[in-house]
Amino acid sequence: MNAYVVSGDRRLLEALRISGDYESVSSVSKDMAAVLLMGERTESKRDSLLKTARTLVSNPSVPAPETSLSPGDVWIVSDVLLDMHELFTLRSLYPANRIIYLLSNGTDPLTLKTTQSLCAAQGINYVLPYHTPEQVADEAGKICLIKARTVSKVITAIGALPQLGVTSSLLSIGVTLAALSGVKVGIFGLNGWNPGDSGLIYSAKYMDELWGSLQGKQLQAAELQSKMQLLAPNVYYLAGSRDLKKLYYYQTDGVSWLIEKARECFDLVLLDAGSYPDHALAAQSIHASDLLLVYMSQSQQAKAQWRRMCEHILHPVFQWEQRQSMLLFNKMIRSPDIENEKQLSRQLEMPYVGSLPYDPSFYRKEAEVGWCHPHNHDYNKELGKIAKAMLHYYDLPLVHTSAVETTKHTDSAAGSSKGSWFRWMKPVKEA
Repeated sequence: MNAYVVSGDRRLLEALRISGDYESVSSVSKDMAAVLLMGERTESKRDSLLKTARTLVSNPSVPAPETSLSPGDVWIVSDVLLDMHELFTLRSLYPANRIIYLLSNGTDPLTLKTTQSLCAAQGINYVLPYHTPEQVADEAGKICLIKARTVSKVITAIGALPQLGVTSSLLSIGVTLAALSGVKVGIFGLNGWNPGDSGLIYSAKYMDELWGSLQGKQLQAAELQSKMQLLAPNVYYLAGSRDLKKLYYYQTDGVSWLIEKARECFDLVLLDAGSYPDHALAAQSIHASDLLLVYMSQSQQAKAQWRRMCEHILHPVFQWEQRQSMLLFNKMIRSPDIENEKQLSRQLEMPYVGSLPYDPSFYRKEAEVGWCHPHNHDYNKELGKIAKAMLHYYDLPLVHTSAVETTKHTDSAAGSSKGSWFRWMKPVKEA
């Protein structure tokens, strides 16, 4: 199988060659593609031009085939170079070849959704935005060779609204996972709008401090743990970016590198994507995850904002409807005047994995710079349910952990024991 790439990204060409999925990978410029698409050109002349394109392969070890396109060949086309009309012309000229359209993220979600629908109608495959060149090559390989998706051991949390307690509860879930199973858990703040260090005496590195070594792909898995805060035995946390102006400075390559190194370093990786996913930090966390946790509250605003987010971003940009997602309710209040988790789950048409109760002492504990989780049995019980569901999802066994091991914590990890947020942790048997 030969690949013809209509894209200006040289890194994509290199990634496709390194993948080893193709006999040859040929770059086709926009001008050459325009000649191919001219109606007055005969098929023999088009094939001659394609032979020329094959001889322009930058890798000299790849021989230039002397034959015309075979039915198994594939076109990988960027929407930056060819529009939909040109793409359909290409489809009509080469009906026996597979075509993969690389979509970019525009300002109009309806246009992106329409493009996907038209591609489906014409039998054209496509790759969604916010992928690195290596990820595009991997997605193309899955399409052409029907490769199975690998398990990443990554779980991403996203909030319907800001201030739903995504970060604080995700840290608690990470501690519970490690206590119940003994696995090594890494938690990463990929919010972009909030570093996620509120209420915590944080002394480790932040995302913005590591960005240069991430974008340059210099930071290695062996170094990552030393840059993070030890929260509990086998639980490490890297806080997010403190600089709001850098949100759109972060690029997919650096975030992808961080997640890949995290997977090498930890048994389970939890990513905090915040409540606005249309940037590289959150987008990569969604692409990399096996399971998506959607944080929801009982407010009408949360439901309305979630539906807007799905319509404008999640469905057209990430195809959310095809992803494995579950609701996780936080700050829940028990009252006959307010909808409960079962009613909300039916309305939002998603299953829910847990329901964390509201704790009125949250803000006092946050101000004390201890930790902001309540010391009550109901909260612990729900945490245990959520953690056990995640462990079951990955077929990870439970281990017997004593109360001493569960609550063990040093002053250097997250502040003094007087203000420690680990005081709320109960023995795992009770959770």
